[in-house]
Amino acid sequence: MSGYKHTGPVPCDTDFDVSTVNGKTAIVTGGANGLGEAYVRALVQAGISVCFGDLDVERGNKLENELNGKAKFVKCDTTNWEDQLNLFETAKALSPSSKIHYAVANAGIAAKDEVFEYNEFGPTKPSLKTVEVNLHGALYTTKLSTHYFIKQNGKQPSQEQEDTCLILIGSGAAFLDVARGPTYPATKWAIRGIMHSLRRTAHYYGSRVNVISPWYVKTKILAEEAFEQVKSKGVEFATTEDAGSCLLRILSDKSVNGHSFFLSARKWASRGYLDLDLEDYEDGLLKEIQNDQLANAPPEAGLMI
Repeated sequence: MSGYKHTGPVPCDTDFDVSTVNGKTAIVTGGANGLGEAYVRALVQAGISVCFGDLDVERGNKLENELNGKAKFVKCDTTNWEDQLNLFETAKALSPSSKIHYAVANAGIAAKDEVFEYNEFGPTKPSLKTVEVNLHGALYTTKLSTHYFIKQNGKQPSQEQEDTCLILIGSGAAFLDVARGPTYPATKWAIRGIMHSLRRTAHYYGSRVNVISPWYVKTKILAEEAFEQVKSKGVEFATTEDAGSCLLRILSDKSVNGHSFFLSARKWASRGYLDLDLEDYEDGLLKEIQNDQLANAPPEAGLMI
């Protein structure tokens, strides 16, 4: 794999071959419900061994049983380093090749935003649980993924490197104005930052990194009343089935690195997802600044840029 180079958006309305991922091993955080469950089911259907973590033990065990031994559930609080380490070690132990090929940093919450909340008696310390789950947890997954990928493939480019890929789950909220709720969008903007940092070093250890940013999808991340209110305004939702297809589109193509995909309503994309093509600067001042940064940054400013 060569270093990152922007070559335009990835076509998302064409067929793809999932046989390339058969026999691999993947990790999914937050995999017992909603989008995480959709990712687990899609991976299993493609012939991938899956180890998924979640705090919902009842649903996690039920899903494991439904998948007849093709997926392993591990209780995991993604804000807890030891829990995530255990998830990765379990996946490695269960992997037919003792290797981890794909990791999906999916776990996330959208709690009440106390940063915006006003108290007439004076400001109170806001809960930042959303930051802990959506950002700290994703950084733990990123740390562990890159460790295992480098350990498996080495630190220098080689023809013997196996394809590995980290998928970070962002949100349409990282691109759109979300009134009265700054915390959740802030965490999802940060997910884009992780991808931007990693995509230019991927060729050193055979790994790729991409982002999937969902539009409204009816899951447990919001209350039923919230989704009904959105639906009443005529909003068309994306689907969990299209989420699974988007994931496999990325994993099946080794050339896809450093892109943001939008999981969308079908009215915007024929298959329910598209490459936003918003992560690069074609020209102008930012393009010049980016080029100077890449050419002149000292090694300690970034891992092997």
